[in-house]
Amino acid sequence: MSSLARPHDVQQSSAHDAHVAGLVQLRSISIDDWSDVRYVHGSAFRALIGPHVAPTYVDEFMTALGEPEYVDGFGGSNLTGAWLNGELAGTVGWRPSASYGRVARIEGLFVQPLFTFMGLGSSLLAHAELEAQSAGFSSVTVLATSHSLPFFMRLGYDIYVQGAGLAHGAGDLPMFLMRKQDIVSSSKAVVLRSGLRRSPETDAPTDAGLPRRPLQAPERVLAED
Repeated sequence: MSSLARPHDVQQSSAHDAHVAGLVQLRSISIDDWSDVRYVHGSAFRALIGPHVAPTYVDEFMTALGEPEYVDGFGGSNLTGAWLNGELAGTVGWRPSASYGRVARIEGLFVQPLFTFMGLGSSLLAHAELEAQSAGFSSVTVLATSHSLPFFMRLGYDIYVQGAGLAHGAGDLPMFLMRKQDIVSSSKAVVLRSGLRRSPETDAPTDAGLPRRPLQAPERVLAED
């Protein structure tokens, strides 16, 4: 069923999203933030993926979430957090792709369910894209589930490869490797529209890192705009 919105409703929603995004502060994730990061990733996974997979898959992810290897897996991913009124609302990261020269890979895109439908997902994604572009990368890839497929397609991503077994631990869950060729103009538009700002005292560049990992498991990319 299609949803119908009056122009006034759309304008009010856009104004609300812009106001909320203007209150969001970005800074790099530190070791002291990981309890909050785990909460955001876990709550997003349960809400967005949990209803569509077997309970054992949810249990396996929640167990892995508490392991040190989960934190280590994001080493070199330039993981950034978005704080709203002092609470971590979402994260996003990126790293050089393991398989392509000037292609970056988006990962760690999670938005806490409490803060969905505020435009944070698209703004965080645009932030990561611009950082990758500033580092010399011309395009980006992301591994998405069928649930997040429309989100990424709306933001300029095309399906590159699809099928089950694209990610370690995903089992038969359908996955989509998506790619965006032009990461400059659209990303700037989203960031400027959102008003997201990075905290100046924590805006030190982080090590992009060169250690390569396999394609990310589906739980690494969960965004609800």
